[in-house]
Amino acid sequence: MSLTLDGAELQRLHAHAVEGYPHEVVGLLAGDRTENHVQRVHPLVNERADAAHNRYKVSGLTLMRAERALEAEGLEILGYYHSHPDHPARYSDFDREHALPNMSYLITAVHEGRVVDTLSWRLVEDRTSMDAEDIQIRENPMAEATSVTIHIPTPLRAYTEAQASVVVEASTVGGALRALTGRYPSLSKHLRSEDGRLRSFVNVYLGEEDIRFLDREDTAVDPGAVLTIVPSIAGGAS
Repeated sequence: MSLTLDGAELQRLHAHAVEGYPHEVVGLLAGDRTENHVQRVHPLVNERADAAHNRYKVSGLTLMRAERALEAEGLEILGYYHSHPDHPARYSDFDREHALPNMSYLITAVHEGRVVDTLSWRLVEDRTSMDAEDIQIRENPMAEATSVTIHIPTPLRAYTEAQASVVVEASTVGGALRALTGRYPSLSKHLRSEDGRLRSFVNVYLGEEDIRFLDREDTAVDPGAVLTIVPSIAGGAS
């Protein structure tokens, strides 16, 4: 199963996580359960004042009221999100022990005030672990796509019909990269790992700015934007 989020809502979630840093933030994921599509993120207040840097808590009454308000708007509760300040976006044993079945648990890692990763998890039936859930981003239909030029590094031009640069239409960096691999599917495995994330050695620059220090793949692009894919190299004896 995969979880689909509207791009604008993911940006709101990331903004909440950064605003709350260095404490954990928490909120609801609401939308259409049939398509597992998150159409609204609803921030909540972390009531865990004694250990907010690595724990969150929301009272049952507060949660009930928030869920009822969203359901009154025709939205279903698909799951919950929280942040991990200066910690990976992987679930902890504490997260697993408090998880509910058939819900998505989205975790955003924030390092030194910047979002570095977002992953989603679902509790397995016997409660012994949580499975990673693929995240699909649905571009904001109100965002106007624009022409983006993507410079292709020499080793990967074999997968773009020898093209050194490719022009696509997109409104975000992630949208541009998806348009690129949609046109050249064999390129995808060299840019992304099996979980859909950019490989660790794949660097992407918007102009001269590393997208890791912007909003990563959620970064908006202006008309005429230029993206450059720059693989890093590493090695050494074991």
